[in-house]
Amino acid sequence: MKQILSSPKFISISLAIIALIVIPLTLIEVQSQQNLKQNAESILWYTSQSASTACATDGSGADITASFTNTEPRSTSTDMNVTVKDQQTGKSVNMGSIRGGATKTSTIKTGRTRLNAGSVTFNLSWTDGHSGIDSRTASYKAVNSCTPSPTPTPIPSPTPTTPPGQPTPTICPTLSPVKNVHIVCPNCNVGQ
Repeated sequence: MKQILSSPKFISISLAIIALIVIPLTLIEVQSQQNLKQNAESILWYTSQSASTACATDGSGADITASFTNTEPRSTSTDMNVTVKDQQTGKSVNMGSIRGGATKTSTIKTGRTRLNAGSVTFNLSWTDGHSGIDSRTASYKAVNSCTPSPTPTPIPSPTPTTPPGQPTPTICPTLSPVKNVHIVCPNCNVGQ
């Protein structure tokens, strides 16, 4: 047995097997690892975000306007699902899917007449299902007072008045023809 293992023919065959099978498999595995690492490095959650506050034009209270830009290059693998949540009120808005290179703006209606300075959190995930989640924050300024729009007071319609001693005006109905009834209507203009 010792002679077979040390024979030049056995050593040549062993080296050939290593050269033909083990080395290519090792190279394929190394290349696969490099591709995986390169893909992971090329998607880095590149974003830009901001938040601002203002009183709602409809008088419903303070609004937070949240803007999010996905600054990844345009590709189906860089589309992000984005939800923005106000840390002060707990209210959130689903901004939906944002493509690489695109910007979306959403409004969080707080319903409050006053807001302290605060921040919103943008929660991120990939739309194509590859693993990973992330978040970003943006700060906003305080809103001291948003006055609700006044509810309009109904104005009563004027009631017709007649001079003293005059009969009350009569409103004549416009019904279908009535037979065998005689109505005296001094203020009605029939036949015009």
